Amino acid sequence: MISHKIMSPRIQAPIEGRPFNQYLYDDDQVWTDFYRRDGGYLLRFPDLADFEVSADGTEVVTYPMPDCDEETIAHLFINQLVPLALSRQGQPSFHASVVTVPGGAVAFLGESGAGKSTLAASFALDGSAFLTDDTLLIEEQDGICLAHPSHASLRLWDDSVSALINNDIRRAGPISYTPKARLLAGDALVHNDDLQRLLAAYVLTCREPDEVVIEPVAGVERYMGWLKNSFLLDIEDDDLLQQHFDWTHRVSASVPTFTLDYPYEYAALPGVRQYVREHVASL
Repeated sequence: MISHKIMSPRIQAPIEGRPFNQYLYDDDQVWTDFYRRDGGYLLRFPDLADFEVSADGTEVVTYPMPDCDEETIAHLFINQLVPLALSRQGQPSFHASVVTVPGGAVAFLGESGAGKSTLAASFALDGSAFLTDDTLLIEEQDGICLAHPSHASLRLWDDSVSALINNDIRRAGPISYTPKARLLAGDALVHNDDLQRLLAAYVLTCREPDEVVIEPVAGVERYMGWLKNSFLLDIEDDDLLQQHFDWTHRVSASVPTFTLDYPYEYAALPGVRQYVREHVASL
C-alpha cells in the first residue's frame, strides 16, 4: 500500500520557508517539521532523516542522515510515516496499543507517557497477546472495525522493564533518539499478527485514582477521545480534514469507548487486567 525507497545518506540542508505544522517534544524541541514540496510533502526529523511523501500518500522516499542507523529508520517509517501516509489515503490510524481478549481485541488510546506500552506488555505477559505497541491501523468491514497488527516489538522505559520483564525476553537494537528498550515478542511476550475485531477502546486520562475506574464516553467527548489521538498528515487540506473527521466519527461510533483510570503503580496492573477483561466480557 506504501512503497518505500531508502536513498544514500545526506546532510540535512536548510529548507526555505516555514513548516506548515510541527510535532514538538514536551520541552518544545522539534520532533517533526512538515513542509510542502513538489505537490507532496517533506517531513524532517532533525538530525535523523528527511522523508518525502507523495501527494496521495502511496510513496515514501527516505534520506537518512549519515550517522542515522537502519534500526532508527525502520522504526520511524513503521511508527510515524506509515500512519501519516495512510491518513492521506483515508485509512484511520491512531496513537494506541492493542491487546487481545476473548473474542477480539481492545485498544488503549493515549498520548506519549500515558502508559499504553506498559499496559500492552502487562497483558502480553499474562495470557493475552499484543498486536501493536503505539500505532493502531483500522480496517473497516461492514461496519466492523478491525485492528491491524504491527511490528512484533514493544518499547518500554527502564523502570517498566525492571518491574515487568525477565532476562528470557530478547531485546532489539537500540534506537538512537530514545533511551527506551525495545523488547522482541516471543514465547513469554506474546504477539498476535492476525486482524482482530476491535471490541472496545479505553482512553487513558492519567488521573491516577485510588482504584480502577472505567466510565463510558459518549457524544462529542467520545469523538474527541479518538480525534485527539489520531494521525493526520495535512492539517490544512479541507478535503482531507473532512475525510479525516468522517472516518474518525465512524470509528468512534462503531467501537464502544470508555475512559480508564487506575493507580499509576506496577502493583495495580493485575487488577487493571482483571477489571478490563471482565468489563469487555460484560459488553
